[in-house]
Amino acid sequence: MAGVVLSKRSALMWAGKEAVNTYPCNWEDDFQWYFGNVDRYLGIGQTQVDAVMYAARHGNFPVDPKYVGDDGKTDWSNVLSDIHHGCMSEFIETPYGVLFMDQG
Repeated sequence: MAGVVLSKRSALMWAGKEAVNTYPCNWEDDFQWYFGNVDRYLGIGQTQVDAVMYAARHGNFPVDPKYVGDDGKTDWSNVLSDIHHGCMSEFIETPYGVLFMDQG
């Protein structure tokens, strides 16, 4: 995804169009998906790690201190691993960035 201009709104609209195309019986149109899911948005980035870092910087995702080493650096690979393991969030790859969405 290098070189992508990140756009929360465009990424959410693209994800809505994909959801409507994939599950047409669940959604009337992409706007219904957008407004039904915009509150699940946590962050956006070039990669999954970038999206989680964005969410953490903007207060949408608190990082547990257990991931912060003695040097003060966060181990983002372990954070991401636990996010995937917990199945409480999802990542949606779009042409406008990777969305980090809450599932809980």
